[in-house]
Amino acid sequence: VKEPLDPIQACLLMDGPEGLSCLEELIKNWPAEDECKPTLVLLTQADCLPCEEEHEIHAAAIEAGIMEVVDFNSPRGADIAKRNGIEDFPSVLLLDCNDTIIEDRSTPEEEGLPIPSV
Repeated sequence: VKEPLDPIQACLLMDGPEGLSCLEELIKNWPAEDECKPTLVLLTQADCLPCEEEHEIHAAAIEAGIMEVVDFNSPRGADIAKRNGIEDFPSVLLLDCNDTIIEDRSTPEEEGLPIPSV
């Protein structure tokens, strides 16, 4: 019997808004004592119309502290982009505590595994 996927990977298997909502809920309820809490980051740049549109789309998550806005031209933004090979913005990224993208590690065999509740 295969083990269920970890909650982050389960969210990453979901498509579109459902997967993002799953990640937002997971991060909102992440244990405060965990020193390596994942973060959702909206990587943006000033004077960027698509960035402003993404900011509006994610306004509730940003205001709730679930998603952080990071300017591409800031030292942290430049580091995130370089570390993860990000060339396009706006970009919504799921990062670990070292600002490295948390990727979908699933394999085709894992589809259909039980998904843990969030």
